[in-house]
Amino acid sequence: MSLRLSDAWIEDGLLKRRSNYSPVICFETTDPRRIYQLKQRLMERSSPPAFEHVFVYDRWEGLGRLHPGTGGPEVEPYRKAGGGGPLAQRFYRDAGLELTQFRSALKEVDGFLKQHPTAFIIQNLSENREWESGLESALRAWAIDPDVIRRGSTVFILTADASRIMDEFTRDLAVVIPVDPSSREERGAVIAQTGRDLDLEVDPRSLGELVLATAGLNLHQLESVLLESYHRTRRFDPAVTKELKSELVKKSGLLEVQDPVFTFSDIGGYQAVKDFIRKYVINVLRDSERARRFALPLPKGILFFGPPGTGKSLFANALASEVQLPFINLVTENIYSKWLGESGQKMKSAIALAEKMSPAIVFVDEIDRFGRRGVATDSAGEETRRVFSQFLEWLGRPDREAIIVGTTNIPDLLDEAFTRTGRFDYKIPFLYPGEAARLEVLRVHLGLSPGGRRPRPPLELDPPELEAFLRQKVVPLTRNFSCAELEELVTRAKRVAFDRGAAALAASDLLSAARSFRVDHDQRQAVVQACLAQARRLTDDQGFLDAFWAEMGLEGV
Repeated sequence: MSLRLSDAWIEDGLLKRRSNYSPVICFETTDPRRIYQLKQRLMERSSPPAFEHVFVYDRWEGLGRLHPGTGGPEVEPYRKAGGGGPLAQRFYRDAGLELTQFRSALKEVDGFLKQHPTAFIIQNLSENREWESGLESALRAWAIDPDVIRRGSTVFILTADASRIMDEFTRDLAVVIPVDPSSREERGAVIAQTGRDLDLEVDPRSLGELVLATAGLNLHQLESVLLESYHRTRRFDPAVTKELKSELVKKSGLLEVQDPVFTFSDIGGYQAVKDFIRKYVINVLRDSERARRFALPLPKGILFFGPPGTGKSLFANALASEVQLPFINLVTENIYSKWLGESGQKMKSAIALAEKMSPAIVFVDEIDRFGRRGVATDSAGEETRRVFSQFLEWLGRPDREAIIVGTTNIPDLLDEAFTRTGRFDYKIPFLYPGEAARLEVLRVHLGLSPGGRRPRPPLELDPPELEAFLRQKVVPLTRNFSCAELEELVTRAKRVAFDRGAAALAASDLLSAARSFRVDHDQRQAVVQACLAQARRLTDDQGFLDAFWAEMGLEGV
C-alpha cells in the first residue's frame, strides 16, 4: 500500500508560483523523503503545472534530468548537446564534482527556463560561495525575467536554511516556505506502514505514545529510528525511540532532550513554590480542556531567579516530570559564535527545533545570556541584539507551544522588555532555605523523604531519632546554606563514616560535617537582601510572596 504524505507544502509553493509572487521557490528542508515527494509531484503530468523539462542539480551528481521510472522518479545524467564522444562526456560528468560546474549548470538551464515550461530543482545545498557559483545573481535575474515568468518556469531550492545560501535582497525576491519535519498524522502513518512492512503489529496505545515520542523528527529520521528500535528489540520500543531521538537532536549542539528524572518529592522544602506551581501551572496543563472552556491561556513561561545552588534547575526538571512533558535543554553556551551572522542563525534553528518538539518544557539556564539588548557598536554587539530580538520575539509569540523555564542568578542583568508582564507568566524567587526547608532538604538527601528517589545509606539511628537530631543540632548550624551545600554536607558526612570504617552513618558524622563546613555569612546576608529587593520588583503575586517569606523565616520583610 502506498504511503500518502501531506503535500500541502508543495501546493503552497505552487500556489505562490501561479499567483506570480516569484518563480523562485525555496523549501526549507533536507529530508530525503520530502525531496522525493517534490519530484513525484513534478512528474504528475495530469496535475498543473505540467513542465516540459525537469532538471535536478546536486553538487555530487552534477546536472541531471528527471523522468518517470518504473519505481518512481529517476534522475539521469544530463549530457550537454554537442558534448562529443565518451571521453568528453566523462570529462563533463566528472567536472560536476567541482563548484565551477554549478555555474555551468545554471548557465545551461537558463535557456530552458526562458524558452520552455521548465522546473529546476537544486537540492542538498548547504552554503553558497557566490564568487564561484553565481547563484544569487542567477536567482535575482530569474525572479524578474519576463520570459521565465510567462513560461511558468520555476526554480525549486531545497535547503535547511534559506539565509545560508541567499542574502536578504535575494530572499526578498523569492518565496521561502519552511517545511514541517512531520505532522502527527504523518508520523502515525509512517509508524503504521513501517510496522506492516516488518509484519509487526502496533497497537493503538503504543502508536499514540510513539507519535508523541518522535515529535520533531523528520520522516527519514523517523523511519531510521523505528528500524533501529526494531533491530535492537524486535519491536518499536518508545524508550529506545526517545533515546535515539535525543542522540539526533544532540548532534545540533543547540538542544538536548532529556527524560525528566526528578519529581517534587525529590526536592526538599520550597513548599510555597510547589503549591503555587501546582495551582497555577500544573493543574492548568493537566486539565487543559477545562482551561480552554474558561478561555484560560496555558502557561507559556516561568522565570526562576535567585543565588546559585538553590534548586532552580532541579525544579525545572521536576516540573517537566510533574506535567509529563519532554524536558529540552537549550545549550546556551553554544549559541554565540565568533562568525558574523552565525549566532542569529543558531538561535533561529534552536527555536524552530524546540517548537517542533513542543509541547515541552524548554529549559534556558543563565537566561541573562540572551536577556539584554546590548549596544550595537560593532558586529559582536549587532549579533547580541539580533539574538536578543529573536528570543524576545519567541517569548511574545501567541502561538508558542514551548513552555520556557528560564533561570538566572542575576536578574538585574535582564532587560525590562524581558521581565515585563506578558513575557513570563510567573517570576519566582529562590532563596537559601529556612529552617524547616533545610531539614526537609537533608531528609531528601538521606533517603528519608517518602516517594523520593535518593538512596538511603545505612543509618545508626532510626529515622525519627535522626530527624530529631538533625532539627536540634545540625539545622541551626546551616543558616544561609544553599540546597547544593546541604547535599554536599550529607556527602561529606558519608565520607567521614566511610573513612572511619563504620558500618553505618552516625549522627556525629553529620554534626562533624556541619561544623567543618564554612560559608561567608556576611556575604550571604548581602545576597539575601539583594534577592529580597529583586523579588519586590519582579514578583507580582503578593499572596505567593507572603507564603514564601513565611517559609523562609522572613515574615514582614
